[in-house]
Amino acid sequence: MLYVCKKWRPLVTRHILLAAMCGFLLAACGGAPATDAPGTELIVENPFHGPHQTDGAYRLAMEELVQFGAEEEPEREMLSQIRSVEVDSDGNVYILDRNRLVSFTAEGDFRWESGREGEGPGEFSRARSMFMTPDGLLLVANQGGRRLDLFSLTGTFVRTIPRDVRGMQGFLSLTGFLNDTTAVFSGSTNPAGTDVRLLRTTDWAVTDSFKVVPTVDDPPPGGLLIGGSGAVIDGRIALRRSDFYELSIHASNGDTLRVIRRSVSDFTRHGFAVSGDNLLGVRFYSSVSMPAALPGGYHLISARWPTNIPDPDAHATASFSGENPPDPINHTTLDVYDADWRLLFSIENEDLDALDFGTVRAQPAPGDLYMVRPSPYPHVARVRVAVERSE
Repeated sequence: MLYVCKKWRPLVTRHILLAAMCGFLLAACGGAPATDAPGTELIVENPFHGPHQTDGAYRLAMEELVQFGAEEEPEREMLSQIRSVEVDSDGNVYILDRNRLVSFTAEGDFRWESGREGEGPGEFSRARSMFMTPDGLLLVANQGGRRLDLFSLTGTFVRTIPRDVRGMQGFLSLTGFLNDTTAVFSGSTNPAGTDVRLLRTTDWAVTDSFKVVPTVDDPPPGGLLIGGSGAVIDGRIALRRSDFYELSIHASNGDTLRVIRRSVSDFTRHGFAVSGDNLLGVRFYSSVSMPAALPGGYHLISARWPTNIPDPDAHATASFSGENPPDPINHTTLDVYDADWRLLFSIENEDLDALDFGTVRAQPAPGDLYMVRPSPYPHVARVRVAVERSE
């Protein structure tokens, strides 16, 4: 895998590639490769299974502390389509749930809800993510990401950050905050590649950028590329691949600090349904999560991929053409890494289903995870997770 990376000052392009519809976040590189504590290895290659897969030397302990929005027999589902979860310093929980904001106390008691469907001030339409700003406001990516709306911690609409103020076009999404004055956005624009842009939060102006132009071993039709997303973790920018089990960690100047890979032969990129020169649609197959930090320096990454899709483009084309191809048979896994990003062991398939782990949406501290579960109806659970070694 080769990556060509370019660094530039704020730049706005006029045309957006079709492939930028969802963005692809690939391993980036800036100047000379850097290293990151505790290990010094830049690229960490892991086998499919770690050395402690079957010896019982390690185990994952999980304790559920409280649930949010999950009464035993509610008159209606309190939550329906959970997009994002944030937690304040008092433990109060804030949930972006489709077209509204909902808040609970740290003990799981309902506090308030705010918002309705619409496109006016304080209204929601295709809201897709939410972050808590360094100054204690809720920043919602609204209108499919075209508008950023600020709300107070009581659910009151404060103001909108116009798109032209941000000085950006394309499908760039908020990734997180590096510090009190710097926000990170990432996504794809024209020409093909992944942009990571740093914005000053006082006026939301772009202050610095770096760009990634990847090469791939299995290029999709027409050069189309599409991919995952990123996060800010401990002052670092983490990006994940969409066509490969890979997580990369970068400094704010674009330098690559660490690349973590796991050997997965069946990992399947997105499938593109193409008819002539027309893109009919995109079907998603594999995914890798952002890492969750645990006490002792351990990390968790969840992933899934199909084991029966040798040609994702043919399968996607059959899906969009109404041919009813076979459903993907997914391999699901929760991978436990040590502080040097060496894979220790994995919890897979039926064992992972029994764990009822969910999708991590917030992490105030190592091992303190807020995860979304879809059943028996959508809710958020706060759990405490740790890696234990056998005596």
